[in-house]
Amino acid sequence: MALFLALLLGHLLGDFVFQPGRLVAAKRHSNRGVLLHTGIVTACTAIVLLGDIARMWPAVLLSGAAHIGIEYLTIRARKMMEASGLELFLLDQALHVVSLVILAVCLGGASRPFIATWPVTITVLAASCGLVAVMFFSSILAFEVRTAALGAADSTPTGPILGMDAARVFGFAERGIALGIGLVAPIPVLGVVAFVPRVVFALTRSSAGRAQHMSDAAIGLLTCALAWLLIVAVSATSL
Repeated sequence: MALFLALLLGHLLGDFVFQPGRLVAAKRHSNRGVLLHTGIVTACTAIVLLGDIARMWPAVLLSGAAHIGIEYLTIRARKMMEASGLELFLLDQALHVVSLVILAVCLGGASRPFIATWPVTITVLAASCGLVAVMFFSSILAFEVRTAALGAADSTPTGPILGMDAARVFGFAERGIALGIGLVAPIPVLGVVAFVPRVVFALTRSSAGRAQHMSDAAIGLLTCALAWLLIVAVSATSL
């Protein structure tokens, strides 16, 4: 579990936190973009496992190799298949997670929970993964769901790309606060209050704007609930 969570945190950082829209577009038509992206993901994974890197470096290298293979596979699928961006996104992430599970099962027997050079508990490692996932992964998921359901407002030759703007930053904070409340409050469901401002704002918008904000709120709430459940489950199994 410790190795899987460390590999997952490195993946989330490299695939979402440190992958700007420009790089997403570049890797869809350039091998250089794929290599740069994979290098970033591998570096993030190495940094997360830095405290145990002397033993865990094979896992870092193999996770990088698996990542680049999956990137080439899903980029090729994007060009050949008549599938929505949402379907391809979910396929891509499912393959990445499965590859990390396989690596953790094969190589993680003696791994210890670290974030960089700091020893942490499994719960802290799981909570870190959960916070990064709900803040950054969820923004892409919400965007892909919205694009599939409502259509993209604009697009590029490589497909619609989510930009970094005030609305996206607000979403980061909204979901991070919601999960944080759920983890520390005596009544986890109180995390729902973080979505109240968006819902109130949505009710003042036109039907199209209302649908967009309600969709984003629903995806945010769903991912926060799933992250909370997984963190609680991981914490229970580590006791």
